[in-house]
Amino acid sequence: MDQPAYAALPPVLLHFIRHSENGVAVFDADDRFIFHNDAFARMFGFAGRSMVGRTHEDMLVLMAETGRGIRIDPPSPDAWLAQMRARHRASAVRNVEVDLVDGRWILLSEQVHASGELLMFCSDITRQKNAERALADAHAELERIAITDDLTGAFNRRHFSSQLDVEVARALRYGTPLCLALLDLDRFKDVNDRYGHAAGDTVLRHFAGMVRRELRSSDLFGRIGGEEFAVLMPQTGTQDAAHALRRIAAAVQNAALDDVAPGFRYTCSAGVALLPAEQAGSSELLARADYALYQAKEKGRNRVEIDGS
Repeated sequence: MDQPAYAALPPVLLHFIRHSENGVAVFDADDRFIFHNDAFARMFGFAGRSMVGRTHEDMLVLMAETGRGIRIDPPSPDAWLAQMRARHRASAVRNVEVDLVDGRWILLSEQVHASGELLMFCSDITRQKNAERALADAHAELERIAITDDLTGAFNRRHFSSQLDVEVARALRYGTPLCLALLDLDRFKDVNDRYGHAAGDTVLRHFAGMVRRELRSSDLFGRIGGEEFAVLMPQTGTQDAAHALRRIAAAVQNAALDDVAPGFRYTCSAGVALLPAEQAGSSELLARADYALYQAKEKGRNRVEIDGS
């Protein structure tokens, strides 16, 4: 504001604008800087130099070349420049949140005068953005807690049951295969009786980790209760499901869990059922998988049984 056009402004107002922590810049109708204060220069990466007489485009290119000022998120500086050009002066009044390379966030406000001059005002909203992020993280954590078994990290029974209903309805609607497997740790009571409940918890956590490593991202894994777990496998037939379960059972059997006792090993049994094509629901699928698990236990444990085989 050293130009004659601003000479009539009260000195106190000029002082506050120049030394404000908010960034202030004014462009003429040709998009050339008429004025910018020091805070604006620091925000946009040209502290210690004057851009008066230079264009808005010059400022964008300077940021792209030096990696200062606004964080460049698109794949290339050229893509970022095209994006910035398209948005600049896109409307008479524009407000946008921008993150800077120094970690700060600013609220950038543009207002275009009828004669073409543009006022740009930038305020630091880093605290607000950090608070929003913390709130979002807390909300996500609450959602995770609400659907997760805190011991094993698997879905809890309530959430797994609700997802089971959703997947059954989808499979019946589109005619796609859906398998449900129930898994149970063999003789788990003996583990608790011999080594204690803390050791039992260690085994449960270990088992959950072993299962998750073998599952696809599309599979759903839940703890139904105690030492019983469930796996829902969308778009999967019984043979593929049984193959995955046998791989899990073999991995469990071959893993020594020294945290419980030197050389400690355990096994699991599983039953798998395919959703019938007609007149079926979640309860029937659960009953079929449960019966297959019962057959696995009856036939000696440490095995996988397919319903109806």
